[in-house]
Amino acid sequence: KEAGDVVREYMALFFNCEKCSKRFVAQYDDCSFQRCHRLSGETVDASAESWQEFPLWLWQVHNDISRSKSIRASNFHEKGGRKAEAKKWERDMKAVYPHIDQCINCVTLEGTWKLNGVYNHLEKEYWTFGIEVDPKMEKFLEYNDIERRTVSHGFGAYVLITLIALLALFAKKRRIRATGRHKKVETSPSEIFPKKYRDS
Repeated sequence: KEAGDVVREYMALFFNCEKCSKRFVAQYDDCSFQRCHRLSGETVDASAESWQEFPLWLWQVHNDISRSKSIRASNFHEKGGRKAEAKKWERDMKAVYPHIDQCINCVTLEGTWKLNGVYNHLEKEYWTFGIEVDPKMEKFLEYNDIERRTVSHGFGAYVLITLIALLALFAKKRRIRATGRHKKVETSPSEIFPKKYRDS
């Protein structure tokens, strides 16, 4: 439940799509997909099955939103008189995750979801970090480690900006000295105000 509350607040305050954010928060607050019964407030003593409910609930919400987008696209094409395109969007199963090509063990022979299979797929896709790290990710992590050990780019940028500011200040002082603009000029009132504006 705590993790769910954190995701809810993130979606409400920071997510970039306002419609998506409002829909997610509404579904969360309305306990859609039995969230209030499925997500436990237990943390330390929670069972493995209890921990599995949160990613499965998120997965169901994600698929619900994806399917509703497909249905909206189908309705849009239907109103525009493009019935073939509307049918295509209505039957579009690409919106549902994971697709059967990605996870054959996620679906029963009757075409219903096998929640254990879905959870295993989600775990394999998102939570194997550190166990089976992709070679590209491994190279990226090694590069980041090397970067951290070298001198910070922030310090170099600070030195460069300071040097540029000092050079600009030096150039300005030199220009003022060359032009003589730094000297005060004594002027009489007659030089400031022409004769026609002075009292006689």
